[in-house]
Amino acid sequence: MARPLTRPIPDALTEPFWAAAREGKLLIQRNPKSGRAQWFPRVHCVDDWSVDPEWIEASGKGTLYSFTVIPRSNIEEVPAPYVLAIIELEEGARMGATLVEVDPEEVKIGMPLEVAFVTVGEGAEQFALPRFRPASA
Repeated sequence: MARPLTRPIPDALTEPFWAAAREGKLLIQRNPKSGRAQWFPRVHCVDDWSVDPEWIEASGKGTLYSFTVIPRSNIEEVPAPYVLAIIELEEGARMGATLVEVDPEEVKIGMPLEVAFVTVGEGAEQFALPRFRPASA
């Protein structure tokens, strides 16, 4: 029996990300001194733990760094097979996400991708998840 997708629980650290996602914007963090981008959200910069990261809006564009095809799913909103990917964003950070709008047989390392937000849930339980799809021309 399929179960519903687990809803993220925003906290003080991740709330800016989830608020932007609801508006169709992809936020990542960046070290304001070195400019190094990072994903996933942290309270410190990965290249200098003494520096607090800042949130920036990412372009939403990237390339496929790695992937695997998942043959089965027990989650209602994620039909199988699906592609679980690592995307190298234009800003340099690598982000994990599911690919959408693509045949798993046509997925290739290095293919250009763009973010596509998928809305899940209803009412107060509604949230937007960043997914990636093949980039339009």
